[in-house]
Amino acid sequence: MVKCKGFDRLKKIGLITFCLSSCCYALEEAPWYGNVYEFKFIGGYEYNFFKHVSNATRALKSTFNTQVFSAGLDFTAPETWNWETELEFADTTPISFGYRSFALQVRKLWLDDVACDPISLSTGLVYRDASGRMRKALSTPYHARANFEFHTSIGKEWNRGCYWNFRTFATAAIGQGSQGSPWLRGDLFLWWNLQDCHQFSIFGLSYFGLGDKRKVPTKHFDGWSKIGHQSIELGLSYRYFFRCYGNLRFDYMYRVYARSYPEKVNCFRLTYELPFSCF
Repeated sequence: MVKCKGFDRLKKIGLITFCLSSCCYALEEAPWYGNVYEFKFIGGYEYNFFKHVSNATRALKSTFNTQVFSAGLDFTAPETWNWETELEFADTTPISFGYRSFALQVRKLWLDDVACDPISLSTGLVYRDASGRMRKALSTPYHARANFEFHTSIGKEWNRGCYWNFRTFATAAIGQGSQGSPWLRGDLFLWWNLQDCHQFSIFGLSYFGLGDKRKVPTKHFDGWSKIGHQSIELGLSYRYFFRCYGNLRFDYMYRVYARSYPEKVNCFRLTYELPFSCF
């Protein structure tokens, strides 16, 4: 398999986040890693908006807008290990620009269908620190200041010549924060590849909080940790490769189902990835 591998507010976070994305799935979960000893810079910009919240105690007076700026670094180590960090800043309708979260993910690849195993199988552990200030925004999905999540991904790849032409993988995850109730996630991705130049995907994302509260106090909102929220999103993705200069990816997602959660959310994300090596 061949692998080629407001502007005033942007100034506040510097050049690295300008290069830049749930709606939040920025951390990679696909059970295929990069080349050993290879780093990958990942930068993103996301914009999402909605007008209604299911089971809200009070209707929103106007459209709720959110912008997210992110920057991350991915590293594939020997013995099929992968490490990834992510830093997020956000600007929302009620809460001005500021730090949103920092995440560290560690993954292990147990089976690799590129290396003749029947499937690819990986597991991962994520720690995410989330701002208490930003958790008061309805669009911030994190439950607590400290969030821990375990996930596993299973995938299969089909090749044609030097390139893979179709991949599919599914991810299941369970998480718990330093306060509140646990959550569950389940995602499914289908990818098509045209000679490592153009890639297309359709996918579905789900997120279920297991709290005992059903009403969402939109006027004095204080996070999702105690709310039994549910959501399902469907999305489309296109990625273009610049060969050795990385790739640019565009995603659109729409929330088709929500219970005790923002509904009919439109989400747009632009992501740039640049692989490099220091060895």
